[in-house]
Amino acid sequence: MNKIDAVFNKLRLANKTAFIPFMSIGDPDIETSFEIAKTLINNGADMIELGFPFSDPMADGKVIQKSYERALKNTISMRNAFDFIKKLKVYRDIPVIFFTYYNPVFILGSKFASGARNAGVDGVLIVDLPPEESGEFTKYIKKGDIYQIFLLAPTTGAIRMKHVLSYAKGFVYYVSVTGVTGARGTLPISIRSKVEEIKKISEIPVGIGFGISSKEQAEEIKQYADAVIIGSKIIQFIENNINDKSRILKEIAEFSFDIKSSLS
Repeated sequence: MNKIDAVFNKLRLANKTAFIPFMSIGDPDIETSFEIAKTLINNGADMIELGFPFSDPMADGKVIQKSYERALKNTISMRNAFDFIKKLKVYRDIPVIFFTYYNPVFILGSKFASGARNAGVDGVLIVDLPPEESGEFTKYIKKGDIYQIFLLAPTTGAIRMKHVLSYAKGFVYYVSVTGVTGARGTLPISIRSKVEEIKKISEIPVGIGFGISSKEQAEEIKQYADAVIIGSKIIQFIENNINDKSRILKEIAEFSFDIKSSLS
């Protein structure tokens, strides 16, 4: 069984919601980002979403864009990313979702799939690769029991939703707001009805991401979703304390612990 399925099954039996934090590999540097990953795991992450730094992250807001810029200055390669994941899996073997854009994956071709499998990647989210264009990629990753995670948005119509869900494995990532990533003070009230619409079509777990920035929002989302995904708010702690690594880890630990506590 893919570890993503195993975690959701376990949490579902306990009537709990998963906490999936996002971070960028190599931000602010490779060593500190590894400590950040460990901190997230130690403070409640059920899975972890690791972003591979990309020069043109069209789905991401300013916070994650800057995060990728800092990481790219450290010349993070795909090999560095896979080594990072291998090392993290030795520390704690929780599900890893690898977040990237299609360009670096396309360049590597089948080598990406073998590298991801050997590193221990459990799921891959390629934000600019829709299901109908994923045939070759899916063929590669299927051999390693790696799931491709797909996105649904507030603008996704019923026909398109059914189409995407027919491909979905592990969980489906529901983008809570239109636009790019970034912490928001408030979230649309329509999220709940959209999740209910998804669940009428498929039994696959639904994770909510984009915009979540507080434990109060997490407490609301846990009433109807299977996972809370938070990225920009966590990365903001890095930007705010870029010259104080101990404070970065402290603030991320405290925030993560609060989020996880709100989901229990």
